Amino acid sequence: MTAGITVNHKRFFAVASVLLLVWLGLYKDALIAMESIWSRSDTFAHGYFIFPISFWLFWRDREALLQAQFKQSWLPLPFLIGALTLGVFSYAADISVLSQLSAIASLITLVWLLIGNKLAWRYKFPLAFLLFSVPMGESLIPWLQDVTAWFTVAFLKMNGIPVFRDGLYIQVPTGMFEVAVACSGIRYLIASVAVGTLYAYLTYNKPYKQWLFVSFAIVLPILANGIRAYGIVAIAYYSDMKYATGADHLVYGWVFFGVVIMIMFWIGGFFADSEQSKEKFSVNQQGQVQYLPLAVALLALFGSYILLKAIPVVELPSKQSVSKEKLASTWGIKFEDPLQMSHIKTQKLEIYRAEYANKQTKGELITWQNVTHNPEQWTEVANEEVEIANNPAKLVHLRSINGDARSYLYQYKIGDFYTFSKRMAKLMQAWNSLSRRSDYSEIRAISVADAHSNDVAKALLIRAFTKAQAQGGAFGHTE
Repeated sequence: MTAGITVNHKRFFAVASVLLLVWLGLYKDALIAMESIWSRSDTFAHGYFIFPISFWLFWRDREALLQAQFKQSWLPLPFLIGALTLGVFSYAADISVLSQLSAIASLITLVWLLIGNKLAWRYKFPLAFLLFSVPMGESLIPWLQDVTAWFTVAFLKMNGIPVFRDGLYIQVPTGMFEVAVACSGIRYLIASVAVGTLYAYLTYNKPYKQWLFVSFAIVLPILANGIRAYGIVAIAYYSDMKYATGADHLVYGWVFFGVVIMIMFWIGGFFADSEQSKEKFSVNQQGQVQYLPLAVALLALFGSYILLKAIPVVELPSKQSVSKEKLASTWGIKFEDPLQMSHIKTQKLEIYRAEYANKQTKGELITWQNVTHNPEQWTEVANEEVEIANNPAKLVHLRSINGDARSYLYQYKIGDFYTFSKRMAKLMQAWNSLSRRSDYSEIRAISVADAHSNDVAKALLIRAFTKAQAQGGAFGHTE
């Protein structure tokens, strides 16, 4: 048994302050990046409220915190080391969301370490609620777009409206609609889950009720967004495209979402549990702070800092040789802030290459703003994996809303490793940085306009890509 310690113990607060200050110094950049996402993204604007709400949840149950004895434990240390390892990896791989997740996870485990197992279990929800501050969930967007399109088509057919679906494009007799990123419902889903989880904690005492309501808060906005998308198309259809085709449908979306949240709370209120008295903590134990687990935690924080500083960062040149005009492409491939870039257009083909350091002062190979085609101009109708000199690459066939067709073939070269997977590219970038095997990576892509058929486009692109890779060619040329 480890000994307890009262709240007003000065040495305890000194140790806690040192740990939290070192944590803040280690994750300063991740926290600043997280706040910048809150400020510019409507999807994650709720992040500003997560820390105040978590603090309020601690404050409303402060008697237990003020009276209980803190008992340090070794149990949180493996979780802290795991969170710090994730932070080192995400820094090496330039994965901002994992760095931010590491920051919050390590903060939770540090608080757990400081207050002990018993108190940490009592305050498990305020601590876990901090995870909602991490701006994550955008990987669900493609799936949500597909689900929204499915619901829209199903409801239109039920209503007897003729409809044809081509990927994310939905066509009715009066016009065509695209289930864009803004129509996926991701912002409604994330906000609903965060608010619904808090409501479940405050309203229900029984765990099964809490989990059922959280599940309800997940399913309802997905279904509601499908109904909203159907309503937009139906209104536009019956009004001969006069209404719900422009910015007004976004307004309908927010109003509709507000109504859905009110309905969710109204239904949840019928099953509310009566408030129960909180369990009291005994305060009859006295003792000294167990400094050894805290010292190990401090060493782990400093060790992570040293590892981060050992990863090389390449300075991006202030004056790059690539002009903004040359960054534009016919099919919308865009990779910002490369160290080197070439973009060559021939009569039939476009050849693109951009090189990055695994870690550089500005820009990265794999990031949300870098795309292999413009999703607002083109929709992906088919894709397949192919091999170029026994290395994997991805072939993508596109179609625009005007009916134009285009195909492109691409792969990432991470040192001597080839892949078309963003996840594998990130993993290999981190491994190469940490193992000092290679500090540079690149994207290679070749595109062709309408080649009469996907098979013709495939043969043409594989032949051109193989030649460029084997001989250097455009992939070895930098403008």
